[in-house]
Amino acid sequence: MTHIRWNLLFLAFCAVLCNRPLLAATPAQDQYYSLSKVATQLGMKAARSVVGDKLQITLSSQWSNVVLRESQRSCTINDITVHLSKAVIKRHGTLYLSESDYNKTIIPLLLPQKLSPPKGCKRIVLDPGHGGKDNGAENKSLKLKEKHLALSLAQSLKGILEQRGYTVYLTRSNDTFIELDDRPKNAGAWNADLFISLHFNASATTSVRGAETYILPPAGHVSTSGSSYNGNASLSGNRWDEWNMLLGYYVQKQLVQSLPASDRGLKRARFAVLRTLNCPGILVEGGFVSNNSEGANIGSAAYRKKMAIAIADAVDSYSRTFERVKNGK
Repeated sequence: MTHIRWNLLFLAFCAVLCNRPLLAATPAQDQYYSLSKVATQLGMKAARSVVGDKLQITLSSQWSNVVLRESQRSCTINDITVHLSKAVIKRHGTLYLSESDYNKTIIPLLLPQKLSPPKGCKRIVLDPGHGGKDNGAENKSLKLKEKHLALSLAQSLKGILEQRGYTVYLTRSNDTFIELDDRPKNAGAWNADLFISLHFNASATTSVRGAETYILPPAGHVSTSGSSYNGNASLSGNRWDEWNMLLGYYVQKQLVQSLPASDRGLKRARFAVLRTLNCPGILVEGGFVSNNSEGANIGSAAYRKKMAIAIADAVDSYSRTFERVKNGK
């Protein structure tokens, strides 16, 4: 016991020296940070409450509000759902956040000025999902095919972004089939600064609806769904973990705030189109065509135009943050 106690004291001392939040116990070989110390580190207030039988801690400042709950693998950041790499844990009467989530979720969104900027943000590749022999999600009663909807959204978004001064490429401009691996390859060939893959969703449970946005999980962490494809490897796309988070958050926030779409959150998955990217990238699921109400919205050109404007506004927010970080502001 004495040996363990001295080890914990040593860890705490090192954390103070490094100006980092103090570490909790390390279940499953992971490091966790006390939310009270995270609040102090970020200059935020920490308020405790109990929801049901679960402890909840809300971190707040003049600009931001973060709500984390015991045992949950998600949080809300300024009222937008963000799925975490690890569940929040309770130890010694308080809550702890994994080191990965502190560094690759909280810091990018609350203190992006601490990040190193990528090379740019003006060359954008839009990737309309599916195409050709691959119809993607369908609603036959509404005569909807994801491949057509994604291409229409991409074309609308391309026009809006170009009007705002961006250079935009499409991985496909007609109803053709493009191999998944070729989509990020094209982004590399075009020297893209950003990659946005556009999709619509479907579920056997037709009541399911809402928008969700995906980024790569950090190396060593499973996807939101629990999949662990090559989970311990650091993929090319992981070089941009923090900027993926920032772009994904801005897009999810704009979709939820601009559309009558419920918030299914910013999630993590090792989709083929994200794994080998040489730039920050996300995959957007703009809603469920399998839900007749939401499908009818998605089938409307006016609704897709509104969605395109929301994504373009998110890209603008990302671009402004990029410029501030680049210029050291």
